[in-house]
Amino acid sequence: MHEMALVGNVVDIVVEHATVAQAKEVISVKLRIGELRDIVDDMMEKCFRYVAHGTVAENSILIIEKVPIVLCCNECNTTLHMKLHTAQSTQTICSKCGKSNFKILQGKELYVEDIEII
Repeated sequence: MHEMALVGNVVDIVVEHATVAQAKEVISVKLRIGELRDIVDDMMEKCFRYVAHGTVAENSILIIEKVPIVLCCNECNTTLHMKLHTAQSTQTICSKCGKSNFKILQGKELYVEDIEII
């Protein structure tokens, strides 16, 4: 359950920004999370509620935007979009050149994109 550790960092960031802005309350927190992070949204929400309890973010809405997995073949520059279950269950092979030498363009993100405060 790595969600708890991640949420701890998120709540720290949110509370710090709210404090600097002298906010009375955090209305919403928007996260961008890459599919490769293998985060369970419901677990993230439960952990957020637990960790944010007693803070300025206690009643905020947590919005999670998933970032799809996108790879680029290092051999022929073909871009490949894939689902997490495919990435976990098979060796990825380029449909154009047949090689399996890729760099990850997106899908590993985990950051606070927006904090709405009053």
